[in-house]
Amino acid sequence: MSRKHFIAIAEAIRNNLSDRELRQVVATALIPALMGSNPNFNASRFLDAAVGE
Repeated sequence: MSRKHFIAIAEAIRNNLSDRELRQVVATALIPALMGSNPNFNASRFLDAAVGE
């Protein structure tokens, strides 16, 4: 998977889950699979994009 895929996943989480805690849980659950798909995956950056402030 590429960066554009990770961005799309993060946007889908952020735009479709209104509860911040739920966004955190879902994004965190996806991290192992995403890390396995691309060695350059940045988990911290993904969480920021998916969960927000």
